[in-house]
Amino acid sequence: MANPFVDKMKDLGLRHGEKVGVAAASMIFVICVASAARKETIKTTPDQIKAAAKSSESNLNRREERATIIQRIEEKEIKITDFAKVVDQQIKTALVPDEYKAVRAWVTPEPGAGLIRDAPKLIAVGELFAYPGRGGLLVYELDADGKRIPDPGDDGKAPVTKRRKRKRRAGGGMGGGMMGGMGGGGMMGGGGAKKKARKSQADIDREAKVEQDRQERELKAKLAGKDVPADAKKADDADAEEDIKGKEITKGYRWVAITGVLDHGQMLANYREALKNPAIAHPNYKRLDLQRQSLQTSGGWSDWGNVDEAKNYLVLDNLPELDEELTADNVRPEMLNDPLPLLKAGLWEKVHVASLVAEEKKKAPKNDAPTGGMGGMMSMMGGGMGAGGMGGMMGGGGKGGRGGLGGMGAGMADMMKNMGNSMNPMGGMGAMGGGRGGMMGGMMGGGMMGGGASETLEQFWRSEEKRVMIRALDFTVEPDATYRYRVRIVVFNPNFGREDVTYGTDTKAEELLGPWSAPTDPVHMPPDVMPYVVGTIPSSAKSDIKARFQVIRFNLADGVTVPKPFEAEAGEVIGEVRTAETPVSDGSGKKTKSIDFNTRQIVLDVSGGGYQALPTGMVGPSFERPVLSVLLRPDGSVVVHNEAEDVPNEVRKDIEANYKYELSLSDKDRKKNSTGSGMMSMMQMMMGGKGGGR
Repeated sequence: MANPFVDKMKDLGLRHGEKVGVAAASMIFVICVASAARKETIKTTPDQIKAAAKSSESNLNRREERATIIQRIEEKEIKITDFAKVVDQQIKTALVPDEYKAVRAWVTPEPGAGLIRDAPKLIAVGELFAYPGRGGLLVYELDADGKRIPDPGDDGKAPVTKRRKRKRRAGGGMGGGMMGGMGGGGMMGGGGAKKKARKSQADIDREAKVEQDRQERELKAKLAGKDVPADAKKADDADAEEDIKGKEITKGYRWVAITGVLDHGQMLANYREALKNPAIAHPNYKRLDLQRQSLQTSGGWSDWGNVDEAKNYLVLDNLPELDEELTADNVRPEMLNDPLPLLKAGLWEKVHVASLVAEEKKKAPKNDAPTGGMGGMMSMMGGGMGAGGMGGMMGGGGKGGRGGLGGMGAGMADMMKNMGNSMNPMGGMGAMGGGRGGMMGGMMGGGMMGGGASETLEQFWRSEEKRVMIRALDFTVEPDATYRYRVRIVVFNPNFGREDVTYGTDTKAEELLGPWSAPTDPVHMPPDVMPYVVGTIPSSAKSDIKARFQVIRFNLADGVTVPKPFEAEAGEVIGEVRTAETPVSDGSGKKTKSIDFNTRQIVLDVSGGGYQALPTGMVGPSFERPVLSVLLRPDGSVVVHNEAEDVPNEVRKDIEANYKYELSLSDKDRKKNSTGSGMMSMMQMMMGGKGGGR
C-alpha cells in the first residue's frame, strides 16, 4: 500500500516543479544584472590605444647594441656552443654506410645446407655520358678486305694474337709492339739523337712550364663528369688471325666517347650472395654491349640498334700505339673499356671519369729539374718496354704494355718511378705511362695464363673497388647526326655446366646479360664544315646587318680541325677558300695551307646584335642582344642559329681551345709526348748525350 504523503509530494512536483525552476533561474538572472550594474565601466579611449601601439612599435624597432646583447647573455650564463662550427666539421667528415657493413653475412651454414648456388643478379651501368670528338688517329693502313698493308721495311711476322670480343687492348704483338715501341717512341725515334747546343736555365725553365701547361690541358680535356670523391678474358680461337707489322698512317675519324660508372661493389655483393663462396665470387666480365638511337627528321627517335662492332674493330684492332690512361687498372675492367688510340691530330675529350682518377694524376708534375739523367732510364722502362714496346714477346696478350716483357718493364717502372720522379719529373711520367699491369700481371694477365670462364682468380680481371669505369668508342657516327646511347654488361656464366645449383638456375648459357642502362642525353656530331654565329658587325644606315661567324672545318683525310672567322649578310654564302695555320704532330712546326671553309649555306636574314636600352621608366644599363641568323642549307632546309646558344656551345669552345693548344705544340713530336719517351733518349743519356727524356 502506497504512502499517502509520498503520493502528495509526487503530485505537487508534477504540477508545480517547472514553475519553481523558472522562478529560481529568474532570480539568479536578476541578481547577476544588479551586480553588473554596480561595477565601474572600462575607461579606455582611442588615444590610449594609439599611444600603446606607438610604444610597442618603438620597442620593436629599437636597435639593441651587440655589446649590450652579449652582456645580457653573459649575465644569464648562456654559453656559446659553436653549433655552426660543429655542423661544418661533421659535414666534412661524411659517413659512408658501406664502410660499416660486414664483409659477409653473419650466418653459419649447416653442413650441406645453404651452399647451393644461385644466378648472380647483374646491375645496370650508371652515370652514362656521351661526347663527340674528331681527330687523326695513328692506325695501320688496311686494304679493301680490311687486312693490314705490310710495312715495306719489315718482312717479319708477329705471333698469332687473339681477337677478343669487346674490349681488347690493341697493339702490334712482336712486330707492332716491339718495333712500334722502338721505331715510334723508342729506339728508332727517340728524342735527342742529334747533339744540341747547351741551353740556359731560363730556357729550360720556360720549356718546363710549357710542358706542364700542356699536360694540365690534356688532363683536363680527358676528364668526364664531376670531380667528386669516389666512395675476363676469354680468347676465341675462331677469331684468331695472323698479326703482321703494318704500315702506319694518320687517318681522320669521327667518334662518340661513352663513359659510365658500374657499381662493382654491389656486383661483388651479389656474386657472394649467389655463389656462397667469397673466395671465387668475382664477376668475370666478357664484354660491353652498345646500342644507339638516331634522331629522325620528324623529331622522333629510331628503334634501338646495335652499333656496328665490325667497323669499330677495324680501328681498335689496328692500333700501333695507345694513349696514356689516367685511371688505374683496378678501376678500369679491360673487357669493359675500349683502348685509347694515339692521337696525332686533335685531343681526347671526356674519355675518363673524373671521380675515378687519382688526385696525383689530375695535376701535371712540377718541372723543378731539367730533363735527363735517371729519369730517362725510367722512361725507357715505362715507355720503351711497357707502352706497346715489347708486349708480344712472351704471349699473345702483350697488348698495350700488359704482356710478357712489356708487363715486366711496366712493373719495374712502377717500382722505380719515385726515383725517376726525384731525378727527372718528365722521365718519371714516362715510367708511369708505360702500362701498369705489373711484372707478374704482364705474364699472367694476358700472356702465359690466358683468360677464360673458369673460377681460377688469376685468369681474369678482378678488383675490390666499389666503383669502376666503362668506356666505349663509336667510330661509326655520321656528320650532322644526333644520337643517344645505352649499354649493358655481359659476364661469363659462373654456373655454366654445374650441377650444384638451385632449381631453375641457367647452367647451359655461357654468358649472362645485364640490364640496359638509362639512355644518355642526346649527342650531336657536327657537320665537317659547321658555322657558328658569334656576333655582328656594327651596322650603318647604308648597309644591312652583317653577322660574324666562326666556321669550323674538319678534314677527314688527316683529322685536322681548323676554325676561321667569317662575315656575311643576307644573301651571301658563309665561308670561302682561305689560308689558315694548321697544327702538325711531327714537330716540324705549324704550316699554312689553303682550306675550303665554304659551308654551302646562305644567310637569309640577320637580326639582333648591339645593345638594347631599357624601357622608359626603368633605371639601369642597356643590355646586349644576341644575334639571330636564319640560314638556308644545301638540302633546302632552314636552320636558325642563336648567338646565345652558339657562343657557349661546349663542343665549339673545346675545338677552338684545342686548335690554339695544338698550334703551340706543333714544334713537338706528338708521338714522343704521348705515353713515354723513346729508348734512344735513354741510351744517349747513358752514354753522356745531351738529349733528355720527354
